[in-house]
Amino acid sequence: MNYAIETINLIKKYPTAAKKTRGERFHRRKDRVYSFTRLIKAIRGIKGPFIEALRGVNLKVKSGEVFGILGPNGAGKTTLIKILCTLVLHDEGEAYVNGFDVQKEPNEVLKNLQAVLPGSRGFNWRLTGRQNLEFYALLYGLEKKEAEERINYLLEFMGLKERADDKYQRYSTGMQRKLLLCRALLRDTPILLFDEPTVGLDPSSAVEFQDLLRDRLARENGKTIFFSTHNLYEAQRICDRIAILDGGKITACDTPDNIRYMMFDERILKITLIDAVYNMECRKMIDHLGRVEGIYGVTPEVKPDGSFKGISIRFDRSMDISSILEIVMKNRLKIRAINTYEPTLEDAFIAITRQRR
Repeated sequence: MNYAIETINLIKKYPTAAKKTRGERFHRRKDRVYSFTRLIKAIRGIKGPFIEALRGVNLKVKSGEVFGILGPNGAGKTTLIKILCTLVLHDEGEAYVNGFDVQKEPNEVLKNLQAVLPGSRGFNWRLTGRQNLEFYALLYGLEKKEAEERINYLLEFMGLKERADDKYQRYSTGMQRKLLLCRALLRDTPILLFDEPTVGLDPSSAVEFQDLLRDRLARENGKTIFFSTHNLYEAQRICDRIAILDGGKITACDTPDNIRYMMFDERILKITLIDAVYNMECRKMIDHLGRVEGIYGVTPEVKPDGSFKGISIRFDRSMDISSILEIVMKNRLKIRAINTYEPTLEDAFIAITRQRR
């Protein structure tokens, strides 16, 4: 099977300017510049030990898939994206884009891929949105008629047609991000790479942009979307699959739901009661619930005045809750509300990254 993106044991090392001492510690070189020789050495930098930004990364991204890379700061997400779009060379392993080797066939790779990196605006503030796109179409070598048709289509596709002839400096942050995406789509490449695509957007604009990536680009146009993010809600909402990159290694790779349940085999049932008093019968009920197979913990919520407000029950996610409710109903307790709580992607992310540490 041909994959849109594939990496095999990918390794990237960055040299540091530190040197190792006997105690396996590192300290920074602070050579003073007293001559031209030392000045040149300072400019070139003095290589010390290496830091592995990527440590054997293996990924397979299918065509038309929305794939997210999650990870804490310094995990290697941006390095991976820069390797895929040929901005950084990897040291070991292999990386392919639509079957083309990133190092050996960079020109073919760039024909199949367009990267949208943070801060890569490059738009002239005094030109209109349309004029900016015409300038980049000229740089990309598009014929005049083809460029005109493509620009008109993209402006309408992104909802910028009404503001196409306004100067770029009058665009909101959300509109600037849409124009950036228009520029990325000028060449109509099958794969789009994003680094933090919705950073800086307000919640409404972020949701609109997420829907644009998932529904319009991936579902309707069959684009492969590959992006890094710190926004766990965003990843859970639009990704077909996600990978958690931590310390330069992939620690989990699956659908958001499967990753959520990979770390947690339980759910929480919260029962809110009406006009209940915590008495001996209630204590017996709590003990009874605690002995039921599949229940991991029972916590009563009791006020200082003895009023019984509710119960929190941790139980196996495959368990039928009717047996729990049957025990509560036998004690003739009035129930105001019943809620179950599922583990979130954030819970799983924290658990996975803490596990490594």
